[in-house]
Amino acid sequence: MKRPVLPILSLLAALLLCGCQQHSRPDRRTRELLTELDGYIKAREMYVVRKKDQMEVLTRLAGDLRDPERRYDLEMRIADEYFAFSFDSTQAYLKHCIELAGADTERAQAATLKLGHLYAKSGNYMEAHQILYEQLDSNRLSPSLQTEYLQVLYDFSHDLSGNSGMVERLSIPPEAPYRERLLGILPRNSEAWRVLLRDKLVAEDRLDRADSVSRVLLASMKPEDRNYAIHAYYLAENCENRGLHADQLLWLVKSAECDIMNAVKDYASLTVVAMHVLPVDVEHSFHYLQIAQEDAVFYNAKLRPWQISRFLMDVEEAYMAKQDQRQQLNKIFLILLAIMVAALFFITWFLVSRSLKLSHLHRELEQANANLAAANATLGQLNLQISKADQVKEEYILEFLQTLANQIALFRNEDNRYRNLIKQGKADELLKELSIGSRSEKARDQFYETFDQTFLGMYPSFVEAFNDLLLPQARLSPPKGRLNTELRIFALIRLGVDDSKKIAAMLDYSVSTIYNYKVSVKNNALGDRDTFEERVKKIGK
Repeated sequence: MKRPVLPILSLLAALLLCGCQQHSRPDRRTRELLTELDGYIKAREMYVVRKKDQMEVLTRLAGDLRDPERRYDLEMRIADEYFAFSFDSTQAYLKHCIELAGADTERAQAATLKLGHLYAKSGNYMEAHQILYEQLDSNRLSPSLQTEYLQVLYDFSHDLSGNSGMVERLSIPPEAPYRERLLGILPRNSEAWRVLLRDKLVAEDRLDRADSVSRVLLASMKPEDRNYAIHAYYLAENCENRGLHADQLLWLVKSAECDIMNAVKDYASLTVVAMHVLPVDVEHSFHYLQIAQEDAVFYNAKLRPWQISRFLMDVEEAYMAKQDQRQQLNKIFLILLAIMVAALFFITWFLVSRSLKLSHLHRELEQANANLAAANATLGQLNLQISKADQVKEEYILEFLQTLANQIALFRNEDNRYRNLIKQGKADELLKELSIGSRSEKARDQFYETFDQTFLGMYPSFVEAFNDLLLPQARLSPPKGRLNTELRIFALIRLGVDDSKKIAAMLDYSVSTIYNYKVSVKNNALGDRDTFEERVKKIGK
């Protein structure tokens, strides 16, 4: 009886495993990118609150101005800040700027031109066409406004060609003539000039060169700059055209993260990420599309809700289909599990019945019990030693956390004071206090010193053990009693901090810097680089 039962259990286990694996799942790199993006999404309300606070300060300053020209200049700046955050607010400020301009033709034309650009970008194509082709006369614009006017017409034509399905096609010139004229006018190698060059190379199917221009644009700015999201999105499009789908997702995620950091509500990246991961991760796709829809409704323009609505039904259908399939699988799993429980019950009964007949094993069992008692005594002594070691580690951790708590309290008091100075209009006093010193650098150095001492107190042999995992020529030699940047990153990983975003926040670096350090160290690892972090986590255990 014993032999046929085990094959039956193996078969049932195999059926359960096949059922669990029948859905396609995202690969490791995709999971890491989505986990990183999820971290930014969780913090998006914080970025929105920060944006609203900034706009509240600017709005209050504008309301206090009585000089029409100064108020015009400030409200044009406010309109720029609102441009990708709130369609209604941007439109209201631009229309007010036109009123403030009065008889100043150039100022009125500048505000009108920006209003036409807003309509073009938001999908209000009829309104944009009326302003740009009927209301504004290019012959009466100043040279600087004529260049800006050509750029707006180019953007309008470029965007309309890609989104004309939502309206009847308007009769406007194609984008290519505008692009050629602008390439001859704009300063060579400026950001605007490189954007036009990239578009031209894409139109000519010279994708490798277009990729190079996109990377030059990205290299000229920081990942948190607002335009970084736009250039990363177009680089992702180019990767898609070249069949580099993994790189496409990487740059889409970077673009979406930049949009979130800048509290941008009028975007396309997160929607495309949702569609990209739909075949392998329906839950993430549905979640991202819901967020994109919420932001599109908040922005209140025509274009994005129309674009998202084309995908939302597909995602909802896939999500519901997966839920139904999961319910069916759950039923099958319950049946198989019941069969397995019954089989295990039978085996248990069989073994117990058989053990009653094997009385001659009692002595061996008694001896085994005696050995077990001795082993338990030894284990008790070992547990006592481990408990003492854990107590020492807890003391280090408490000391470390107390230092952090003191710094947080100090910074909170200073931040409250700065905020009160801003609200009281004491900008000069605030600037004077801020120029006294760099508290963040001092705090960071103090944090590094405390962290190094605490961690090395807990794991005194960490540096030697870490170097044993590296090639000889790549081993690290920090000052005695201290860690360097690479060692701090992997010290946090040893403590269980896996998320690059959390590591970046704790060590005051960008996420990309942490990623580069990790890649650099792993490239010099002994053995399999994919298991390097797991080996680091075992140091000291």
